[in-house]
Amino acid sequence: MSGRIVRPGIRSMNPVSGVLVVLHRVGPDRAGPLDSVRSDPRGRYAFKYVRSGSEDAIYFVSASYDGIAYFTPPLAEGKVSGDDGEVTVFDTTSHSVPTTLRGHHVVVSAVDANGLRSVVEVYDLSNDSSVTRIAPTDTPKDATWQTHVPAGVTNFRVDQGDIAASAVSYSKGVVSVYAPIAPGIKQLSFSYSLPAKSFPLRLPLEKETGIYEMMIEEKAGSVTGPHVREVDPVTVEGRNFRRFLASDMPENSVAVIDLPPAPPDRTIDPRYLVAVTLLIGGTMVIALAQALRRR
Repeated sequence: MSGRIVRPGIRSMNPVSGVLVVLHRVGPDRAGPLDSVRSDPRGRYAFKYVRSGSEDAIYFVSASYDGIAYFTPPLAEGKVSGDDGEVTVFDTTSHSVPTTLRGHHVVVSAVDANGLRSVVEVYDLSNDSSVTRIAPTDTPKDATWQTHVPAGVTNFRVDQGDIAASAVSYSKGVVSVYAPIAPGIKQLSFSYSLPAKSFPLRLPLEKETGIYEMMIEEKAGSVTGPHVREVDPVTVEGRNFRRFLASDMPENSVAVIDLPPAPPDRTIDPRYLVAVTLLIGGTMVIALAQALRRR
């Protein structure tokens, strides 16, 4: 396979020389780097390798520039070259950059036996600049992006997305991202539990949002807010959800999810509840992320 390392210029993509380029293999049998080279004066690199082991293994290339790693998509079978092997790298900044919300997706499950609902949130964060946003080096505790979740959240966890769980923290109702945010769209996914008594739930939008999607598993209930309308229902992993959609939601607008109260109390082992909540949240967010990417 072969490719180039490039960086956006004023009028064209400029080649970047001397960048460390690494070929990786990740599979259920083994994972790790296979080879590494430096890009030449024209930004070019090349690897020779033979696929081996598990058929489920994926191969990809990373390039480290200015302390940040950038990746190709998984490499296809056969010879890879041209655009498929190109890696775009960016300069970095610790200053604020234009960051918009292209999408915000909220999925609320039916109430469980302990009066809790599982909630999954997926954010499509878009860095609309030509530089990668990093946390200030003199104040490493500052986040590159933050959002808030409702009061009373339990069982918070980061799910599958473009931002790793190790780069996200949750404390006192604030979700903080510390990962670098490169130009383009990055997806952040997380889930948590809320008591049924938290509904009706008010969800203020902290930023203008391009696509705001809310899905509820209850047949009863409603979702209201500026521009919000109910559209065709969807099925995720065999579970049916009513779907509500809004476009270009203004900053500081509020969506309200109103759901029926919990049924009479039927207590169960809390360890079982946690396991079920995590399983539902993980399965749902993977299916939802795949659906959003296909969309």
